[in-house]
Amino acid sequence: MNGETLRKNFLEYWEIGEYSFQKKKFNACVTLYYKALVELCDIRLLEKTGNVGANHTERFELLEQHDPQLYTTASKLFRFYRDSYNKEISETIAMLVRKEVDHARKSIFD
Repeated sequence: MNGETLRKNFLEYWEIGEYSFQKKKFNACVTLYYKALVELCDIRLLEKTGNVGANHTERFELLEQHDPQLYTTASKLFRFYRDSYNKEISETIAMLVRKEVDHARKSIFD
């Protein structure tokens, strides 16, 4: 895995998440925003450690050690990502997830 692939994946998830948000498809956009966040986490981990987590558990463990702020964001939003598969996600939750992922995006790309 390389940084360029991770960036492309991030952009794809983010853009389709934005489209879903505009169409008020809140479950879909939360899923996509979280997948975008995972790509951001992997970008950061690749920069700091040369590795990415093989799954959410490994990723969280690495983030906790190497980027506690991003770890806090990812672990806080994971619940909404899981909920998006079997519960109705409100616009308020979708906006919260969007805002948090956008903040993470800015901290990594800007």
